[in-house]
Amino acid sequence: MTQPREDMVDIRETLAILRRQGRLILMTVLLLLTLAFVYVVRATPLYTATALVRIDPQETNLLDPEVAARSNAAVETSRLDTEVEILRSSRLGLQTIAERQLHKTEEFGPTVSLLDKARLAVGLELRRMPSPTQLTNQTLERFFDVLTVRRKGLTYLVAVSVTSADPDMAADLANTHARIYISDQVAARVEAAAMASEVLRNEVTKAERRLSVSNAALRVYVSDNLDRLTVEANSETLNVLSANFKTSVDRLAQAEDLLLQADGAFGRRNWEQLAAQIGDQSLQSLEEERQALRTRLQGSTLDHQKALDLESEIARLEADLEARAAASVAGLQGEVRQVRQDQDGVLDRIQKELTQAGLSAQTLTEVYALNQDALISQRQYDQMINRLRDFEAQAVVQVADSQLVAEALRPNSPSYPKPELVIGVALLLGLGLGVALALVKEFYFGGVTSANQLANVIGAKVGAVVPRVNGGTEGRTLADKVVVEQMSQFAEAFRKLRAGLDQGLGRRKDKVADVSATRGAVILVTSAIPAEGKSTSALSLARTYALAGKRTLLIDADLRKPSIHSFVKEEPEMGLLEYLQSYDLAQDLPPNPPQEPVGGTPKSLSAAAPGDPSEGRPQTATPAADAQFYVLDPLSKLGIILGGRRANVPTDAPLQSVAFRNLVENARGAFDIVVIDTAPLLPVVDTQYIAPMVDAAVVCVRFAESTQAELRTTMAHLRDALPEGAVVMGVLSCFEGGQQGGRYDGYYGG
Repeated sequence: MTQPREDMVDIRETLAILRRQGRLILMTVLLLLTLAFVYVVRATPLYTATALVRIDPQETNLLDPEVAARSNAAVETSRLDTEVEILRSSRLGLQTIAERQLHKTEEFGPTVSLLDKARLAVGLELRRMPSPTQLTNQTLERFFDVLTVRRKGLTYLVAVSVTSADPDMAADLANTHARIYISDQVAARVEAAAMASEVLRNEVTKAERRLSVSNAALRVYVSDNLDRLTVEANSETLNVLSANFKTSVDRLAQAEDLLLQADGAFGRRNWEQLAAQIGDQSLQSLEEERQALRTRLQGSTLDHQKALDLESEIARLEADLEARAAASVAGLQGEVRQVRQDQDGVLDRIQKELTQAGLSAQTLTEVYALNQDALISQRQYDQMINRLRDFEAQAVVQVADSQLVAEALRPNSPSYPKPELVIGVALLLGLGLGVALALVKEFYFGGVTSANQLANVIGAKVGAVVPRVNGGTEGRTLADKVVVEQMSQFAEAFRKLRAGLDQGLGRRKDKVADVSATRGAVILVTSAIPAEGKSTSALSLARTYALAGKRTLLIDADLRKPSIHSFVKEEPEMGLLEYLQSYDLAQDLPPNPPQEPVGGTPKSLSAAAPGDPSEGRPQTATPAADAQFYVLDPLSKLGIILGGRRANVPTDAPLQSVAFRNLVENARGAFDIVVIDTAPLLPVVDTQYIAPMVDAAVVCVRFAESTQAELRTTMAHLRDALPEGAVVMGVLSCFEGGQQGGRYDGYYGG
């Protein structure tokens, strides 16, 4: 489906907008470039140093190198992301701050704000000092503001970057943070292994107890039921083993009793008793020698040196006694262990023999259950011991999964600001902002630049877009082009306006019952502000109607600043304003029009149009005989009532008078079309008193002059004053954009 032309972007029109608003765009660009230059000059240069850390996503285990082979891509990516977040963690940040004492530096430490400086300057008290926690958090926030941690693409490398005003500090902090991360990684793994070892150590203790209980239960069962089991098994081997077990029980009881007595004597340091119990002659000899020396030291008077020598010898003998006694007790403990081992060996052989003996089913079940419980406890104990040894070994041989592969070097050039980048961005922003401001000004705050825009603003149809043309030559005005250059675009624009008005007026006659088809139509031409091409448009439109064979009258009712007389080169001594004022004084309307109009052949008001006024139209009242403001257009059969000279008094009252109303009504009866050139709506109120008398209104808007707010206010005033059903059309004058009819130049000429 073809896109409507009004919805398409007109490049030439857009370029024209940019050309008109070029000064605004240039000023915006220069402003942003100036700000960017000032910023580049005044900004503190910042330096960025980067350290590269290689992270092995597969955890290193020196004791089990095959663990790495069990990893996969998803796990690796997750691990790398985890390590990046650890590098950004507060814990590592606080360690870096503490190691480099950043809280004491000017860049990262506490500072006095501008507000506090202002308070001090005016003699006010400072706000409450922040707490140590708040100061630490502030330092941490500043550190994180300059720290950047990111993974480099899909590699295993992580860049740790620090930005600072001091290049040396930037490099030092980047390297320090990376090393702290690696050290923390090793410490965390060692700590984890140590914690696991502690947990396993507790479990090993429990497993050992369970194993001891299980073994004890089996041995208690065998020892308690040994006689019954021997009889039930009826095995010679089992009889011998049973006798050996009883012997070992007696030996163990004797050994443990002897060890208990020896421990008591050793604890009391009663070496003589200990020597007698264990039968150690050497220990007995040492004790006798010690007793003799002590008796000698206490029983005779010795000089000081000999006394010291005796005390030294006694101390030596006591040390020898201590060592000899400890060795003797250790020997007894070894004997007890040996007896227990022998007893355990006998029990083991008895248990094996029982499993092969012909015992009853009940007895076998009992023995098997106790034996299995002991085996399970033994297996669990062995697993715990092996795992504990693994973790203890790991705690010793832990290595980091990360490596500092490239230390941060001192940067030679600042990373910020980048003059080229700042200026380039400022230029682009300036152009973008300038164009945006230009469009906003053009379409919202500036003047109207297209027919679609005008239609949207005034809420009415645009009857014509009058192109911008050069001024008149050889004493001619722009309005003369509709007569002397009838094939031009300028003339065609007013023919389009006439066609639109005819269609609108025709529809109005069909809708409004009190509008007679035999009466002429009155068309008001106005604008929002002066210099909008209103008078030129009024004269051009009236001439277009006259050239089309319509009896047409143009009334210059812009009494504040009449201008039609200058277009037709007439200078009347008396104008419409003087006529209305004189009529108001006479309180009567003279019966006949002037017979000798200025610069023309004798004509009456009703005869200003072609044809005989008596044919089909009644003779109507006309201005006073001495009024010389009614003339004929020198280029067409158009009758014109001139406004005269510029008024120096308010003109709203004359336009509300009976004389003006009668003039309009008489003209409506005598002419097919009456065009009234009125004053701009915003400066004066004159047009609002004329509007109720008309059938149609044409609002002239000069290209890119009247603001949209002015146009909306104008239309609000005009619609309030116009009669119901009045036709309203807009005219965009002096259009500078791309001509929509440019492709139809073959249809235009002259």
